[in-house]
Amino acid sequence: MRIDPERCRRCLECLPVCPVGAIRLQDKQVFIDQDACVECGVCARVGVCAEEALWREDPLPYPRIIRAAFSDPLHRHESTEVLGRGTEEMKTNDAKNEFTADVIGFSVEIGRPGVGACLSELDKVTRKVMELGGTFADYNPVRALMADGDTGALKPEVLSERVLSAIAEFTTPGERALDTLAALLDFIEAELETVATVSLIVRNQPDGTMPVFHDLAELGKRRGFSPYPNGKINLGLARPS
Repeated sequence: MRIDPERCRRCLECLPVCPVGAIRLQDKQVFIDQDACVECGVCARVGVCAEEALWREDPLPYPRIIRAAFSDPLHRHESTEVLGRGTEEMKTNDAKNEFTADVIGFSVEIGRPGVGACLSELDKVTRKVMELGGTFADYNPVRALMADGDTGALKPEVLSERVLSAIAEFTTPGERALDTLAALLDFIEAELETVATVSLIVRNQPDGTMPVFHDLAELGKRRGFSPYPNGKINLGLARPS
């Protein structure tokens, strides 16, 4: 995002709306820190600037366009044709039978609104996941950022890009799920320099119970966290033609 200095009247209405604090006042001039900006477009979209001084280069050059892809909810990922930072599958009722009693899904989200994250932090996560034997979802937009599918290494040119957040999704055999989680928690606490959220994705059993949940609760007692069962189902409503 950029500010047109000829239009800007320094009303400062845009400063508090930036989710990463990239809009700043210095020497009586309002400017956008280009390193901090994640190209989410919030400042322009909320309409706080009566002078319409806020604008975004169109199209954004590569690799900066990756910032918009992972930060602007209205930007469609070229690799998946899906809006948002995660896949549609992890947010639905698992119509493709991706998760079973023997296969547990994981998501690791780095960054959050108000914080953001550099993709060099995501690179640490994807490398660790491959080291732990995880299998990445091909339809996850993070997969398209990888230069090496065997090591999980991201493309060198994207490492310095900053995003609102990014979600790495992968699966692991059910019997290794808790060991994988424990190793991830150790890694996150020791290596990451941003906030991270870890989720396990499971299919409920016919009796309503969730695989690994009991053992997960026991692990939580030892590690100081309480698992929170949560469901998120997106409904596609057809409109008659």
